[in-house]
Amino acid sequence: MDASSLKVEFEKQIKDADVKITAAEKQLDQLKEYKTKLLGGLETIELLNPTSAAPETQDAPPAPPEASAE
Repeated sequence: MDASSLKVEFEKQIKDADVKITAAEKQLDQLKEYKTKLLGGLETIELLNPTSAAPETQDAPPAPPEASAE
């Protein structure tokens, strides 16, 4: 192979690599969006069915102190 044919081959491979990079970036963006949706789904499930030991009404004011019987 002479220098000009090598140059043409390298340019072809560069274009091919650029196409693959663009496709991979698009797929990565789609996967990130999918992950965000899944995390939102998990958050929704947690809000509907809390599994923590915290009380169900987290925004409720604290209970008033009980009057002591003296």
